[in-house]
Amino acid sequence: MNTEIQEQVGDLLLWSDPDAKKLMEEIAKEHGVAVEALAELVAWEREQQERIRRRGMTDAFDEIFDNARYWK
Repeated sequence: MNTEIQEQVGDLLLWSDPDAKKLMEEIAKEHGVAVEALAELVAWEREQQERIRRRGMTDAFDEIFDNARYWK
């Protein structure tokens, strides 16, 4: 797994707890799924959640700055 992906998922229990990681690896192997693929999907999902969060902040700022009642 590349370093960037490892940094994005390393804080999650499935990657930080040895027992959880071993179980995930076993289940992934049973289903023919690479753990690296799971890591990339989880990292992608986290990136999307961050984008959505930031977008929400931007919308909130826009709403405040566009509100004529707040500015003279």
